[in-house]
Amino acid sequence: MKYLPKNSMCIFLCFLLAISLSACSAGTELNENNINQTVQKVEKALKDFDEDELKKYVESQTLSKIISVSSGNKQFKRLGKAIFENLSMEITEIDLQKSTVTLSVLNKDLEQGASDFARELRENYTNVQLLSKLKDEGFLSVKVDYLEEEISKAPMLESSTTITLSVKKSKKNLVLVFDEDAENAVSGGALGAIMKAFTAEQ
Repeated sequence: MKYLPKNSMCIFLCFLLAISLSACSAGTELNENNINQTVQKVEKALKDFDEDELKKYVESQTLSKIISVSSGNKQFKRLGKAIFENLSMEITEIDLQKSTVTLSVLNKDLEQGASDFARELRENYTNVQLLSKLKDEGFLSVKVDYLEEEISKAPMLESSTTITLSVKKSKKNLVLVFDEDAENAVSGGALGAIMKAFTAEQ
C-alpha cells in the first residue's frame, strides 16, 4: 500500500475543503460570482419557502414579519411554496460600486386574489382573533387549500418586472435587501395583501 507524503496529503485535504466550501455557500466577498450564487440561493429559498435560508440570505420587512408569526407551520410553508412556485429571477446587471444587483422577475398575477382574501379576513376577524387562528390547523388547512386553488388558476403576468436590490455582507454570506416594491414583485403582488390581513386597522 502506498502512502502519500504528508505535504501532499495536506494540500489534497485543503483542496477538498475549498471545493466543499465553495459548493455549499456563497462567500462574503462582494464579487459577481458570490452575488450570482446568492441570487440562486434566494430564488430556491423562496420557491421552497425555506425559512432558515430566507433568514440567512434575505432582508425583508414583510417576509420577516410573516415568518415571525408562522415559523415552523406546515400550512404557511405550503402557502409560501404556492406563492413562489412559478417565480423566475434573472440577473440583468451587477453594480459592484453601488453594491446592487438588478433582476428581471416574473410570477403569476396574485395581487387581486390575495387582496380579496385579505379583505375577507379583515371583515370577519379582529387582529387578535386572526392571530389565534394561526394555531388552528383545521382553519389554516381550509384557507390554504382555498388559496392554493386560487393561485393555481391565476395567470402569469404578461411582462416581467425589474427590481434593484442592495447587497449587504453578513458574517458568513451576502444578503439581498428587498424593499416593499421588490417584495411585491417577486410575490406577484401577494405579500403586500397578506400583510394587510395582519396589520390593517379594525
